Amino acid sequence: MSFNDENNNVFICGKIFCCFSLGNKGKQFGVYFAGILFALGWWTFIDGLTILWNLQDRLIAPGIEDWAPGIVTTFGMIIVNLIDKETLKGNGYDEEFTWRARLFLFLGFAMMAGGLSGSVAVLVTKYIYNDNDLDLLNTYLGITDVVQCSLIMISTAILWFAQSSSENQQYYQI
Repeated sequence: MSFNDENNNVFICGKIFCCFSLGNKGKQFGVYFAGILFALGWWTFIDGLTILWNLQDRLIAPGIEDWAPGIVTTFGMIIVNLIDKETLKGNGYDEEFTWRARLFLFLGFAMMAGGLSGSVAVLVTKYIYNDNDLDLLNTYLGITDVVQCSLIMISTAILWFAQSSSENQQYYQI
């Protein structure tokens, strides 16, 4: 038994999670789980918005700066998951077409990273370093904004891996 396969790969499992493949059911589970995480992210943000809006002693008002990171992260998720995975490999496509697909993939990931960093920036500047010394309920919206962007990014990664696995994928035997 050789430690190298025909691709000169030094690992027995050449692909990520090839030993833990769940087949078509795993792909379906991954897509559903990514959808649940995405919905949970937006539900968490709307929960924080509702709690802050209904506080009797509200010291700070929600604004567009609270909404923007989640919207930017969601647009990044849409861009990333609309790209055909085979286009990124360049199989049977023009080099310029592959380059554009990779550029849009980078822009999608940059939007998601920008949304997450924007939500952290809003949390720190608006809710933590505030002159009013806000309590936990008044800072809850800033916390849920960071949680929302994090859940959307995690759901994007899960959806990416779930859609990347195909039924015709060749599995390695140990």
